[in-house]
Amino acid sequence: MGNRSWLYLEHSLSNTGDGADSEEASANEIAEANNNFPVLWQLLLTDGAASDAIDDQRVFGDAETENLASDAHAALARIRQLQAFVERHPMLHTLPQIALQFEALALHLAELIDETPDDSAPRFSANLDELSWLGNDADGEGFIERSRRECNARWAEVRRCIDSGNHPGVDAALGIQRFADWEAWAWQFGFGGLSHPYFDGYEVPRDERFADFEPEDDHNEDDDERPDWDDHLGGELWRFEADGRWGVMRIAHDDDESSSHRTTVVEPAWDDIRCAGASDPRLLWISQGERSGLLLADAEAPRVLLDPQLDEVWAFEDDIATALVGDHIGLLRTDGSWLLAPSVDEVWSFVEGRVRARVGERIGYIDPQGQWAIAPRFEEAEDFTPFGLAPVRGDEGGWGLVRAGGDWAVPPGFESLQWRHDWEAFEATRDGKAGLLDAQGRVVIEPVYAQVDLLEEYPIEHLTTEDNDPANERGAQARPKRFAVERADGLCGLIDGQGRVLVPFDYGRFETLEPLTGRERAHAMVRRDLVRVASKGGRTAKNAPWLRGIYDVAAGRELVPCRHRTLLPLAWGTQDIGWLVADPAPRGAKVEKGQLAVGVLRADGTVLHPQAYPWISAAASVADSWLAAVVCSALCKCWSAGEPVKAVRNDTGLYVWLHADGREQAHAEHMAARNAAGNLQAAYELASHLRDGEGIEADPREALRWMARAAGVREPGDAPATASPDGLPAAMCELSKMLRWDTAGLGADAPLGRAWLLHAIAHGGGDDAAAQAQLGYMLCEGEGGARDLEAGMRHYELAAEQNNTMALYNLGLAHKLGEPGEPDLARAIGYFRRGHEAGDTSATMQLGRTLCQHAGALAEQGHGEAEVNVLYAEALYALQKVAEDSTQRQQGWACHELGWMRFQGQGAPEDAAAAERWLLTGAALDDCEENLESQRACIEVLAHTFYGDPDSPLFDEDKARAWTQRLLALPAAAPDATA
Repeated sequence: MGNRSWLYLEHSLSNTGDGADSEEASANEIAEANNNFPVLWQLLLTDGAASDAIDDQRVFGDAETENLASDAHAALARIRQLQAFVERHPMLHTLPQIALQFEALALHLAELIDETPDDSAPRFSANLDELSWLGNDADGEGFIERSRRECNARWAEVRRCIDSGNHPGVDAALGIQRFADWEAWAWQFGFGGLSHPYFDGYEVPRDERFADFEPEDDHNEDDDERPDWDDHLGGELWRFEADGRWGVMRIAHDDDESSSHRTTVVEPAWDDIRCAGASDPRLLWISQGERSGLLLADAEAPRVLLDPQLDEVWAFEDDIATALVGDHIGLLRTDGSWLLAPSVDEVWSFVEGRVRARVGERIGYIDPQGQWAIAPRFEEAEDFTPFGLAPVRGDEGGWGLVRAGGDWAVPPGFESLQWRHDWEAFEATRDGKAGLLDAQGRVVIEPVYAQVDLLEEYPIEHLTTEDNDPANERGAQARPKRFAVERADGLCGLIDGQGRVLVPFDYGRFETLEPLTGRERAHAMVRRDLVRVASKGGRTAKNAPWLRGIYDVAAGRELVPCRHRTLLPLAWGTQDIGWLVADPAPRGAKVEKGQLAVGVLRADGTVLHPQAYPWISAAASVADSWLAAVVCSALCKCWSAGEPVKAVRNDTGLYVWLHADGREQAHAEHMAARNAAGNLQAAYELASHLRDGEGIEADPREALRWMARAAGVREPGDAPATASPDGLPAAMCELSKMLRWDTAGLGADAPLGRAWLLHAIAHGGGDDAAAQAQLGYMLCEGEGGARDLEAGMRHYELAAEQNNTMALYNLGLAHKLGEPGEPDLARAIGYFRRGHEAGDTSATMQLGRTLCQHAGALAEQGHGEAEVNVLYAEALYALQKVAEDSTQRQQGWACHELGWMRFQGQGAPEDAAAAERWLLTGAALDDCEENLESQRACIEVLAHTFYGDPDSPLFDEDKARAWTQRLLALPAAAPDATA
């Protein structure tokens, strides 16, 4: 079901009673989400604060977080502000229903708010309790505070972009990557989680307005014949209503479920009929007026077992029901007779053959025959345990343990005695100190400690081997329970169920040691009794980290000193265990690949591999508990199979391979050995690392040589025809690039590079979109052989089918320029759109320019203004996405295009001030040489057109003169500089 969250509309209700006014809250659920905190909710909860939890729906647990609530009227105002902005969105034509969704949202929320009482203060309130579990957050208040800041930050960014007219920025702030993606609007934004039927995230967004919407009527002719599950009483019995009275019918189905037969079992004569909860589903509670009775709905002979005479009834438990008659409670059997006549004031449930009952202020115990096993004489009492004792408190003062016959097993003398099922013992307190009594009431741990807790330990698996190793028997037995005991000075020791100190009071706490699963791992651990201990190393600071170690209980000595932030068990082979340890890298130490220092210790705590690595086995931080489990599992699997694991040294940043015997092997040596054993993938990985300098010193020539081997030949100059059939297509493609681009400095060989691409595609690489795109480029450009535009376009199309951005861009450019024939701007726009949606900023830039070009051409051809404006609006949107991204090389040119478009009113009303802002932004991009030409273009427009042209609304001779001086101060333009 996931981690759910709920959004409510909450308002206060004023109550007046007993001469005093009081106030309580009423909450109605209006939305639900699963595993996410929808953006819509965040906007509604902006400027909110923690509020009382609405915990009705916390079914599977409770992290005890508060709700997050905000003023509903202010929230609605924010939604209306966003609605108005979205209705002007230049991409609205791609999903026009979004405007209707926002209109419906505003109307729906307004209706809900209007339904609240006039004198209440309606607010939106979110139950985010289960979401707090996703972050492993132990501090509920901290989670709500972080959520509050997240909401405020989200709206601040949305508001900033609205104020600046930045539609792409609003999209990004709302988490929308592609405006036309309904799934994102439904679930990430949150329309689909709203409870009103108009909003249905599993259907396409509606084309009708909220005011015209009428929910579909699911009623059909068969509905009248289908019983309501609320009326199911159990088995084949259902209740039914006739003329305001209730009866019982039996619905029996044929074997093939094709038809059913209904028989009236009990005529409709009762004000109510409901399940009684007994083991026999035919037993039902019946009501007349305010009184209840008991009915046996037997199909052959239904009969009333007890006439309605009970003022209140509770469900049967173990076929005994509790019933109230007048002011007294009794216990009822399933035949309607009294096990205990109504005579007590309160009764609990039968536990271990006894039920607690209260008469007046005293509690006693009743046996299964309805007799007092222990007369009411205790002020407080708890249920009997499986071992025949019950904690009670009487006039003698304090708590003690009583036997089933009523005599004292442990005389009163404790402040509290609580049976702990997981301990199989009693937790005892005296004078504010904690201790422990065993199941028979013997004092095992004197109540003189600050705290006593059960040490939770994973069981050792039962080993099934053919030998008679006595260790197997020990492994099959459950380990006796042990308790972590804390003294007043904060130090902890470990004590067993007989009161023996197993680990001295030298540590700050004990921790559960992760399980070692599998037959070999259990065999490795069964002879060892180890616990993980932790201390703060004598540091008293509140935030001082816990340092962990290992204590050998059987040997009575510390195995691994408490020195490590992370300490996890490892097991490999049949006998070997060890410890994965990790700490922050020492201050001032050289760290190339991370801030952790990870190593491996042997079982006795000696160093197997020093803490010289930021990661071992996988590039993941073992400071994260989930990732640590993955790393440990992978490491143990490799070492158990006799294989080394990969690591990287923190001092050099180079890859190495760690063996279970403590050897460290150089990366190149290990990969070469794997390749010698016939593993071409090892050659490919080594070539890639040598080429890129990843984890090894870069060596372009060696990279070329190893890539040739991975491709299936001995030397880089060998012809593809001589390649082994086992050669890797991916290596062939990379070898082609390295030959064409002369990465080794041996001279470019484009014909051989082209031949390798053709060979790769013909020998298993046909599904490689990058290879198809590269070959398309070589054929279209005539690189490495004759130009073949038709074949090149064919390969581009194959790559474009997999949304390869290079192919999409070049296809768009080709159709824009008319290389395969006549220019086709509409087709070019289609390719650029796909490239833009795939995240290619160059395609986004070309999309904006080509849309402008196409819009201008359509205008010249006499197309309607509406059609032309749609293209200009999309162009404006695309260019603004580039102009807003300071990491893009074409940012300046996008600013230049936007300035002209806003000045001329293309895609949006004429706005000289907005045009000026874009051009000023482009003119200020002088921090790198790449922006020089776009900067020059922006300054020229500002100097000559915006400020220098008397017909311009921004005409300003002083500014024109100043910007002309700035233009003259720029470096000379490159001869071939183009936009």
